[in-house]
Amino acid sequence: MDIRQSSFNFPKTDGSGPQTASAQIQFARSVVRVAVGIVGYSATFENQQDHHLGRLIVELNASINGDNRNLVDVSGAFGLRDWSGEWDDPYSGIIDFAVFAELVGVTPPPPGSPRGDLLIVDAEITQVIQHFRSDRHLNAANVFPDNSIRLVANKPTVVRLYVDYDSTSGLPVIGTLSGELRVSSNGTISTLSPLEIILPRRDGSIDRGQRGHTLNFLIPETACLGQVDITARVFDASDHTQFSVDFVRSLTFETFPVLPILAVGIEYTGPDVSDPTALAAPTMADFVGLFDFTEALYPIPEVTITNFLTMTYDREVKSDIGQGCDKLGDLKDAVAELKGDSNDIVYGLFNTGLDTGSVGGCGGSEGAAVGRIGRQGTAAHEVGHALGRKHAPCDNVTRCAEPLDTDDNFPNYVGYDSDSIGEYGFDLRNPPGLVKNPSNSHDMMGYSGGSWISPYTYKALMSRIPETFAAASASLTAPDPARLALRAPDVRGDWIPIKTPLLFLRFEIGRDRSVHFHPAFHYAARPRPHGDKATDFVMEQQDAKGRELRSVCLNAEDGGCGCCAARWPLRIRQAVPFDTRARTLVLFECDKEVGRWPIPDTPKVIVDVTGQDSSERDNIEVTWRAELADGEREGGLWFLVQWRDRLGTWRGLAPRTQKMQLTVPKRIFRGEGQSAIRVLASSGIATGEGIWQGQILQSPGTSVAKTQPSGLEIRLAGVGKPGPGSHDLPRMLRATVLTEAGGIVPGAKLRWYDSKGAEIGRGRALDLGQLRVGQHLIAARVLDTGAGGGSQTWLIQHTIDGRFLLLVGNQKKPRPG
Repeated sequence: MDIRQSSFNFPKTDGSGPQTASAQIQFARSVVRVAVGIVGYSATFENQQDHHLGRLIVELNASINGDNRNLVDVSGAFGLRDWSGEWDDPYSGIIDFAVFAELVGVTPPPPGSPRGDLLIVDAEITQVIQHFRSDRHLNAANVFPDNSIRLVANKPTVVRLYVDYDSTSGLPVIGTLSGELRVSSNGTISTLSPLEIILPRRDGSIDRGQRGHTLNFLIPETACLGQVDITARVFDASDHTQFSVDFVRSLTFETFPVLPILAVGIEYTGPDVSDPTALAAPTMADFVGLFDFTEALYPIPEVTITNFLTMTYDREVKSDIGQGCDKLGDLKDAVAELKGDSNDIVYGLFNTGLDTGSVGGCGGSEGAAVGRIGRQGTAAHEVGHALGRKHAPCDNVTRCAEPLDTDDNFPNYVGYDSDSIGEYGFDLRNPPGLVKNPSNSHDMMGYSGGSWISPYTYKALMSRIPETFAAASASLTAPDPARLALRAPDVRGDWIPIKTPLLFLRFEIGRDRSVHFHPAFHYAARPRPHGDKATDFVMEQQDAKGRELRSVCLNAEDGGCGCCAARWPLRIRQAVPFDTRARTLVLFECDKEVGRWPIPDTPKVIVDVTGQDSSERDNIEVTWRAELADGEREGGLWFLVQWRDRLGTWRGLAPRTQKMQLTVPKRIFRGEGQSAIRVLASSGIATGEGIWQGQILQSPGTSVAKTQPSGLEIRLAGVGKPGPGSHDLPRMLRATVLTEAGGIVPGAKLRWYDSKGAEIGRGRALDLGQLRVGQHLIAARVLDTGAGGGSQTWLIQHTIDGRFLLLVGNQKKPRPG
C-alpha cells in the first residue's frame, strides 16, 4: 500500500459553484486498486461577513489512468453558499486528501532476486555538513562516526547513496543508474526520484567531492520532522527490473529553535560619506533574502524577523581593520540597545553610501551586529559573532587577513588550510546541489574565500541559538515558590532563567588604566552572554557604608572583525547582576582600585503619548520629562525608550538619547491591543522608569491584524518587485510572507499549486525542476494562522536549456513543452 497526501486549492470566486480541480498522482509502479479520502478542509466566506451555512460541497473522486496505470487521476469539487440558494457570496477553500494505492509487485530479473552485483553500501545524510568516511581524508583527531552530526527538523535534507556496482559480473551491463527513495514521515509515504541519474562505479572509486559519484535525493523540509523511515532502491535507469536489495534506515530530526532577529534600518547623518545619495535607512524589503545564506548554513529551520525598526546615527564610522571593529563597534553598541530584555539577535543594516574604511561589518557576543546592505556573507559572519563565535585562524596572509581573537580550539585539519571546513559540505540552495570540498571551502568565521561552515562551528551553534521564551510573561521577574515547585524536575537543576536586575556596563580601559565610563542602565532581564576574553578586572558593588554587596569578574569584548592590533583599550560590554542596594561601583584590577562611581538617587520619569487614539495617523509621539528625587530637573540624563509586547518582553524603540521626544511608527505594535511604552532614565548608573499604557489605534495603512487574505504578501526571496520582462530564478525557489506593513510573518504555512489547482509543494521552498519545459502559472497560498491569509500567482518558464524565468508583463501565449 502506497499513501500520498496532497490538497486542492479553490481560489476566491463568486457567481458560480461548485468549483472543480484535478491532479495526477504518480506512483512508482502500476496501480491495482485506488481509493481517496478527505483528510481535512477549510471553507471561507471571503467578504468576512456573517453568513448562515446553506450548502457546503466537498467531493473527491479517484481512478487509475487509462493510458498509464502508474498514474491516478484525482478530481475534486468544492462549493460554499448561504441559504439564499445562489452562489452570490465570494468564497474560497482547500481540501486536504490522501490517496491509497495498492501497487503491483516488482518483477525480479531471473533468477527472481535482486542483482547480486548492485548494492547500496551506505548513505550520507546531510543538511549542510556531515561526518562521513572521515578516516579517508582527515587525521585521527578529527575523525567522527558517520552521520553523527544531528539532523535539524524542518530543514531540507539530502540523502547521498553510495552504490557499489561490479560491471564484470557477467549480468547485463548497467549504463546509467537511477533509483527511488521511499520516505515515511508523519503517517505519509512518498516516493522521491533522484536529483539526477549517475554513472555506476565501484564503491572504492567513489570520490565524495563529486556530486555525480553518489545518487542523491532531496527530502523536502516539510517531511523532516520526528522519526522518518527511508527505504532506498537503485536500478538501471533504462530497465527498472534490474534493481538492488533495499536499503533501510531510520532518521531522527530534532527540534531546534528558529533564529530570532530584530531588523534595524540605519539612516546615516554623520561625516563619513562615500555616496551622499545612498545614506537612507534600508527598508524591510532589504532584509528579505538577506539571511538566506545564514538560514542555509546554520542549524536552524529558519530565520524569523521579530520586528523592524529604523534609527539614525551621526557619529564617525570609518574604521581600521587593524583596530578590530574600531568605530563600527560604536555603531554596533547603539544597535545593541534596541535589544531590550528580549533574546533577539539585533542586526543593523546600513546603506552603501557609508565610508566604513576597511571594516565591512561588526558583531558582538552580547547579541548584536551590523553590516552593509545586500551582503549575505557578512550577515552570516557577524551573526556568528553575535552568538559568541570567534574567528577561524589564518595561516597565509596571501589568502586571508590575520584576524584578532581567533578560536584557539578550531580544529587543525592536517593537509588543509587553517580555516578549512575539514569535511564535505552540500549546498542545497540550487538543486541538484553543489558539494563543498574542504580543499577550497573555508569556515564562514574566517576571512578566506569559498565561505561555508565547518562541523566544528555548526555543532557549536547548536547550543548558541537563543530560546525565545515564548511562554514568558512580564510577571516572571522574581522567584515564585509555586512556579519553582512546578519547575523542580527541570533537567537544568535549580537554575531558572527568570528576569533579574542587570546593570548593562559599557566602558573602555586604557593602557594607562584610564577609564572612559559610558552612562549605564539597569533593568530586569534574563541572563546575557558576554565575551570570553577574561581580564584581571573586577567590578564591585558597595552599599552606603562601603560594604561589598557583590563583585563580578569582567570579560573584554572580542576584537570583532579586525586584524592584529594591541589589546588596548579593553572594551567592556557586559550585563552584570545588580543589587538595588548598591550606592557605589568600584573597579579593581586584582586588588588595586582603578575607578569609583557613586550611584545617586533614582530619577523620576513621567511619560506621555499622543496620536494613539487617531486612526488617521501612522505614528505616535512619545514625550517625557524627568527629575531627581528632590524635585529638581536633571539636564544630564540619558534615556532608553522601549515597548512591551503581549508576552511581556520589553524591546527597544531607539538607541540611548538625551532628547525627550520620539516619533514611533504604529506598525511596530502589530495590533497588540493594550500596549505599554516605558522610558528608562539614567543619571550614569541609577535608573528610573516611567510607563505609559493604553490602546494604540492602528491606521488602515499599518494594521497587520487583518483576516482578509489580501492582508499578506508572498514575495519570492531575492526577487523583490520586478518590472516587466524576464528574470532569472534559482531552481529552488523560496518565498517570504510579508504583512502590509512590511514585516516578515514567522512560521507562515505555504502551499504551492499549478494552474489546475493541484498542490505541487509545501513549505517556503519549491523545486522548479519538477516542472516540464514550457510556461507554467504557479500559485502560492499562505494558510491563515492568525496573521491573515494571502495568495500570489507567477508566470514561470522552464526553458529547454534548463533555466527558470519569472515572466512579468505582457507575454506571448505559452507554447507546449
